[in-house]
Amino acid sequence: MMMAMILALLLFCLLSVSSQVAAQAWLPVPENIQSGDTVLLACGHTYVGELDVAMRRNVRIKTQGDCGAATITPARPVTNWQRDKQSPRLWHVAIDFVPVQLSFNGRVLPLAHYPNTPQIWVRGHSRQPGVLHYPFPSADLAGATLVWRAADWLIQTRPIVRYAEGAALIDSTDDDGFGLLPETDFYLEGKRWMLDAPGEWVFENGQLYLWPPDGKSPEDKVWAAPRARGINASGSQSVQIRGVRISNATLGIDGSDAQDLSISETEILHSGEDAILVGGRGLRINNSRIFLTGQNGIRANDDATDVEISDSSISGAGMLGLPRRSKGAIVFEQARGVRILRNQITESSYIAIRVFRDAVVMDNQIERACLQLSDCGGIYTFARDHQPLQLRIERNRISHLAGSQSYAIYLDDYANGVVISGNELRNNPGGMQLHNAFDNLIEHNLFDRNLHQQILFNETGGVPTITNNQLRNNRFHSDAVPVFRLWSVFGESTVRRFARFERNVYVDAPKDFAEVAGRGMLGYAVWSKQISQEAGVRHVAPRKPCGPVLCKSASRSAP
Repeated sequence: MMMAMILALLLFCLLSVSSQVAAQAWLPVPENIQSGDTVLLACGHTYVGELDVAMRRNVRIKTQGDCGAATITPARPVTNWQRDKQSPRLWHVAIDFVPVQLSFNGRVLPLAHYPNTPQIWVRGHSRQPGVLHYPFPSADLAGATLVWRAADWLIQTRPIVRYAEGAALIDSTDDDGFGLLPETDFYLEGKRWMLDAPGEWVFENGQLYLWPPDGKSPEDKVWAAPRARGINASGSQSVQIRGVRISNATLGIDGSDAQDLSISETEILHSGEDAILVGGRGLRINNSRIFLTGQNGIRANDDATDVEISDSSISGAGMLGLPRRSKGAIVFEQARGVRILRNQITESSYIAIRVFRDAVVMDNQIERACLQLSDCGGIYTFARDHQPLQLRIERNRISHLAGSQSYAIYLDDYANGVVISGNELRNNPGGMQLHNAFDNLIEHNLFDRNLHQQILFNETGGVPTITNNQLRNNRFHSDAVPVFRLWSVFGESTVRRFARFERNVYVDAPKDFAEVAGRGMLGYAVWSKQISQEAGVRHVAPRKPCGPVLCKSASRSAP
């Protein structure tokens, strides 16, 4: 009898545990991981928390089984919702953490904001530093977040300290000289009074408020994430991450100060800020996918070196949620020794690939970058120290960038020592800009129907700088816009030093072939004789006028 009771009790406990596991459908992340461990995550399962391998050595993290990648997320399910009595369209629940991201049935929802979509920006005025004047619809602004366009390439964010008499005072955090403008485009977020449309949420006084997109109870549909990493591999050595999925983390993988970190066959989805932070030496990212981030895709600390990113895709860098500051899909501002090979980058808020010294950028495909910020490049570099970059940009395909001041390849601020070879630059606002750039080789590239010009030489320094660039064996399809624009604060006197032109091919070259400082628009004959003195050039004249039938049959789609 006693044995039967014990067996019945054991059976009840097993069924109870099984029921609880089935109900929660997630597991806590493994803890107390030691150097040398192999962390096997069950395929198809979700692990909640921040997986910590900081300062560990020789750790392997991978999915076990073939039923789909295991998922790591710091987001937590939110239950026990109640309908709000004052606003029946809203639901609320008390939670014991501050959420920075909220998902509803897997879709990341925007924080409550003013004004509402489809209008994102409104315009206020600033007559003194840190004070914005605007007739806000509510005086309840203390603690709200102000997001504003500080420059074509920069979005800033500051909390509002107080609001009175039509003036909002923002926090005095250092803004690097880019504060409020006399006329400032901005939006606000983070106060309950802004929660006025389906699919928005806000956290206030310990309560999470939500207007469900479907108008129904949000029970069993919502996950909220605190500010946290998916995997913390900072300071680690020889950690391998393979075949896992990381979702809804503020920072997907923290690889700062890491040595020989390997990331392969891994997906990182819906990162609130960056998908991967790079630091230290010897990082390898291969055959991985990044989809939708709030700011950047892969961003490097200045100490990063010996990094290779290959055969991977980054889509939607900086495009998750409302516009924020973004530096790019792959961002190496000062890091050296970088190889970026055979990647696909699409739908980036700002720059697609930014590199510095001793780098190779080869065989990448970039499409639709610069979607929210301008003064931008598909591939961008600079050398403010005037030292050679020793950078190779080869066989990349860059097309359909947005923004009037965007260029497929952008050599900024004294870039020199760059080889640009074999690239295809099609249907962009501009093909290439050389801003105070010198001693660069540009050869065997295709410039095809870029909207404003194929190459802009832009000299703005205190002394003449653009010189000794070599353009040879390139092919230009230009149609109605100038092939070249040569601009200088010094006028015509320096433009002949900008570049040496050799054996380039010009197809459909326009009547106004080049715009030259101090000279205006020049036809091809004047350009070739007086400015370029190009030897061995082949000039293919524009098509002759045709009748309606012939023109219609020969028409090309617009860029």
